[in-house]
Amino acid sequence: MTEIINLKDIKYLDKINKKLVFDNEQSSLTLLSFKAGSQRDLHCDEKDEVAQIIEGMADITIGDKTYRLKSGEMIIMPAHILHGLKAINDTKMLLLRPKHTHNI
Repeated sequence: MTEIINLKDIKYLDKINKKLVFDNEQSSLTLLSFKAGSQRDLHCDEKDEVAQIIEGMADITIGDKTYRLKSGEMIIMPAHILHGLKAINDTKMLLLRPKHTHNI
């Protein structure tokens, strides 16, 4: 079903809030909101993921390097490398993932 999705619909709740935009047999797209200071702990995935900051600012750690991303910027998080996120301020992010299961 085709529908218009307003990225402003997701609200900032306690820590992390998720809204599944679509999910099919190949991939999924999730809109996440992070309250300032909240974080997604380091974890590892079996396939590459793409994160795009659409509002706010976040530090994304990939391996032993941390990148500060702001609104409009995106990054590829390679497969089999630990990665995580910490919101610097209230932040909204799109996460595109191929179908997979988390390793850690």
